[in-house]
Amino acid sequence: MSTARAFEVTLSDGATLMCNVAGKGTPVLWVSGLRGVASFWESICTELDGVMSITFDQRGLRASKRGESPASVDLLARDAMAILDALDLEQAHVVGHSTGGCIAITMALAAPTRISSLILSGSWAGPHLYLEALFGWRLKLLETAPHLYEAIGPFLSNTPQWLIDHPQRLSASRALTAQTAPATPATQPAPWSGKRIRVIKERIGALMAFDRRQELDRLTPPCLVLGARDDVVIPLFLQEELARLIPNATLKVFEQGAHFFPQSQHQAFVDLVRAWLASNHHG
Repeated sequence: MSTARAFEVTLSDGATLMCNVAGKGTPVLWVSGLRGVASFWESICTELDGVMSITFDQRGLRASKRGESPASVDLLARDAMAILDALDLEQAHVVGHSTGGCIAITMALAAPTRISSLILSGSWAGPHLYLEALFGWRLKLLETAPHLYEAIGPFLSNTPQWLIDHPQRLSASRALTAQTAPATPATQPAPWSGKRIRVIKERIGALMAFDRRQELDRLTPPCLVLGARDDVVIPLFLQEELARLIPNATLKVFEQGAHFFPQSQHQAFVDLVRAWLASNHHG
């Protein structure tokens, strides 16, 4: 993809967002999930011609600075809107995966005229007992053994076949589970500094507090809801609920793909996004 450039957005509380814009054409803001990094979308963006793809590392993650404000979905949505402001974009399509879908919903509720359309991928409308249980034990694991939290992630989010096809992920997970050092700041693996743990804990708290069920009937941008039948992180019934609550939403279901179906069903996902953008392009 040509015309790629990096830029930085500075926010009022001292946070900075490291952003990338690539390509020319229809503006699309890509918002990733709990990990919050731009690289989640890299292989997808490169296959979309006629699109100006905007990606970013969310506050406190990878190259971006956290700032002073505690994370909430509302704050993360304002961060994302600040990127559109920095690019002088009156409107953009927004693609959000998992927590990124919650951020996209919040953007559209706060400023519907700024959002051309939404693609909500593996996301949800509000709290559920299943999410409370799953993220509750993930939070406990993060607090007590962050290397094991990292090791189990690929098995929660990917299909077995995808992991077999990417043996480096299996090898990395085995290496992490072999670690026996206590989970203290002094002995944690480098990627899991105390600062990073605090940021992820905040983000888990933010996603568990997210609830827009009573507001979704006023969501006006065209909306495509995507889910996978074998997703155990954000189960399909939550996508089905989301599609029911959003007026005139379109629901598309992958028969398999697990939570990271944008990657495991890469070509099918790209084709759906391409077709959706074409059918919702105005201007």
